[in-house]
Amino acid sequence: MPPRAGPSRLPAVTVLLLVVMVVAVVGTAFSLNASQSELRFRDAESLGLGAAFGAGFGGAGEYSKIEMAALSGPLPTDAADVAVPVLMYHYVDDEPPPAGPYADGLTVRTPDFVEEMEYLVTNGYETVGLDDVYLALAGLRELPAKPVILTFDDGGLDNYEVAFPLLQKYGLKGTFFVITRAVGEEGSMDWDHLREMVAAGMAVQSHTVSHPDLTRIPAERLQTELADSRDAISEATGEVGYALSYPGGAYNETVIEAARAAGYVMAVTTDGGAALGPESLFEITRKRVQPFLPMATFARLVD
Repeated sequence: MPPRAGPSRLPAVTVLLLVVMVVAVVGTAFSLNASQSELRFRDAESLGLGAAFGAGFGGAGEYSKIEMAALSGPLPTDAADVAVPVLMYHYVDDEPPPAGPYADGLTVRTPDFVEEMEYLVTNGYETVGLDDVYLALAGLRELPAKPVILTFDDGGLDNYEVAFPLLQKYGLKGTFFVITRAVGEEGSMDWDHLREMVAAGMAVQSHTVSHPDLTRIPAERLQTELADSRDAISEATGEVGYALSYPGGAYNETVIEAARAAGYVMAVTTDGGAALGPESLFEITRKRVQPFLPMATFARLVD
């Protein structure tokens, strides 16, 4: 009777080959994942978003790689105009802030703001961001049937204490243009406020570093006002820096070219006017919401 066979053993060479194959597969997967992460990081850095990458881009929108690329480059040649009213607010409060006599004419009183937000919701309007519009022009997003953009300039503390809670209450979102040097000063929002707002779906964008007349400053300072404010917002909040609000609405071709060079893809003015389109991305007109505005007039602004 032949002896019973013992447990089978793989030759040592076979075992060694299997180990090598497993190591190679794991190494390839790790390398591929690292390459994809590196590519995504380079995409973020190309937009000036190194710090934003770590924050998950936060805020008004999570962007796919295709959307991020679109936000860093020109629109396609077949981009179409869109009909989106852009409203301009500054302060929202029961009384104007102590910022000088001009503030009275820029302060929409709280009860009026509540009535305006209720009108939007009751009549089927949906708030969108400037990024949504840009990506819609690029053919990457669809806008709702009745879109409207709410913008707030200067970064007053009332934006956080009054406007922000009301926007949340009504399920709306806004875009807040802040003067980065003023962030944290008395009467202004601080970075913690802005981070909270971004996390809640609001957008925070640039109103420059110190709010100068951009048409009257030297080229070097112009670039600093634009680039440094964009970088500060991105680093502090994780926001993609795509939009600029010209201080006082002052701009010219030199300012537009400097804004492009600083990485913006769109900018808003203080003028009212035509529909938003690919030819007017650095001259986006807004409709100013005046204090004590009759509701019939407000309705015409968004219709």
